Amino acid sequence: MDRIRHKRNYDLHSWLGVTVGLILYIVCFTGAFALFDNEIKTWENPAKRIPITDISVPMTETYAQWVEETAGGDEVTFRRFDFPTTYHPYFRGGMTVQRPVLDSNGDVIISDDGTPRTQGKFIDAFWDPQTGDEIAYRGDGLSTWILDFHRDFMWPDGLGGRTVGRSLVGVVGIVLLLAILSGVIAHTKIREEAYTMRLKRSTRLKWQDAHKVVGLWGLPFSTMIAFTGAWLGVIVILSQLVAALAFKGDTEALIEAVLGEESKPTGVQAQMLTLEELYDMRHPDTGKQPYLVLMSNYGDEAAEFELLYESNARLTMFDELHISGVTGEPVHGHDENAAIRVATALSPLHYGTYGGIWLKFLYFVLGLSVAVITALGSMMWIERRKYGNEGNKSPRYYDSLGHINTGVIMGLPVATLAIFYLDKLYIGSESARLVTTGWTYFVVWALGFVYAFARRNDYATTREVTMLSGLLAIGIPMLNGAATNQWFFSYLNADHTVSAWVDVTMLLGGLLTVACGYFLPAERKAKQKAKHNTETDQDAAAVPAE
Repeated sequence: MDRIRHKRNYDLHSWLGVTVGLILYIVCFTGAFALFDNEIKTWENPAKRIPITDISVPMTETYAQWVEETAGGDEVTFRRFDFPTTYHPYFRGGMTVQRPVLDSNGDVIISDDGTPRTQGKFIDAFWDPQTGDEIAYRGDGLSTWILDFHRDFMWPDGLGGRTVGRSLVGVVGIVLLLAILSGVIAHTKIREEAYTMRLKRSTRLKWQDAHKVVGLWGLPFSTMIAFTGAWLGVIVILSQLVAALAFKGDTEALIEAVLGEESKPTGVQAQMLTLEELYDMRHPDTGKQPYLVLMSNYGDEAAEFELLYESNARLTMFDELHISGVTGEPVHGHDENAAIRVATALSPLHYGTYGGIWLKFLYFVLGLSVAVITALGSMMWIERRKYGNEGNKSPRYYDSLGHINTGVIMGLPVATLAIFYLDKLYIGSESARLVTTGWTYFVVWALGFVYAFARRNDYATTREVTMLSGLLAIGIPMLNGAATNQWFFSYLNADHTVSAWVDVTMLLGGLLTVACGYFLPAERKAKQKAKHNTETDQDAAAVPAE
């Protein structure tokens, strides 16, 4: 009975990996790069490569004038203002403007109550902290694509939008948790398997041992990343479900129940605190200055400002202070109970933002290890059926599966590195930068499929594309230096070194990747090519012996 139960657990683990293995790989691989969202933002935008200086340029009037001119008489329902930080070394002003909704003919759509239908549009602008001059607009591209593709697959609006995409990523996290659980149950000799690497045995055994060793040593990390990723993804579904059950589908009522009811404007105008006065308001516990101000009911005597501060706590995204926008006196914010504190800790825990750059590098290595585990698992599944005794399909069928698998796995790194090149070579309009980035990403990725099928040798494809990925990574710092005239070796000792370290990481990572590709086999050994052959190496049984 125990043997049958072990086999069922093994089959569950295997089929979970096969059915969603490639999606798991995509989420884990893109997540490894998404960890460095802020660093990549600095690398892609030369406007961010400036040293942090003391803020001396007054911005209250500049920001107010920008709001008035940009809004153009439309209602402004929300305002924010960012002060310079290490990753965002400039002023940023933003606002949400209610603007009429137009139909296909350009006419304003009228609601049932006879009033024009409006929707909120967020607009922002940036200013140099040393001169106060507005910085030219640069469209979203490289960093936005990497982060959002990881979080929600950039799911198209016509199919439900980002909410659906994020929910799907959450489901992937749940599947990863199930795969981890079933894998632990299926492998009863965990202690022995955690130290077993038979490097002189067959390719399949080396893959199998690497799958087990990497998986077992990274088990705490992969479990944590799967749980937090699942929560961050399915919270959208859960919130809608709770709203449907407890608030008759009113999600705004749910938000008010959790965060408290927002204050309403009184209609009485009042003088607001200046941005300079807000910046001087240090946090009473940490003594830090705010980096962001969120403003509601601006210009009204009931105005409330929320000041955000960098937190000294490890697993908290920020500290906050709620004040009156008129007097600066503290006002009651929402109570942070244990559930809210745990929920807000999950995002920094998932993205490794609580321990500095070296923790991010550790996350990066561990995140790639999870991607490698899923890739090895899918490759082993195909190998066992193509060359072992488990498959009941034709060799051509398994060849096609192998090419698809190789195209997805090996095409993704090349596509990711390709959009770094696009960022520096792009010459189109800034408003189309993100769309062009997406098209480039998918076209290059598709070329990986084409190459895998044209090469018809998954071993050679893996080796060659691995080396190509390494060469592309090595070329990125060269391209950055040539395009911006900011060479990394000149900026390593400067006041602002973030972009330089991105270049160094690409250079070292590229060299390591080329070396790894060089030692990969170019083809399967001749004695292993026949279908249903007797393998000379003793392969591990599908179910551990009792």
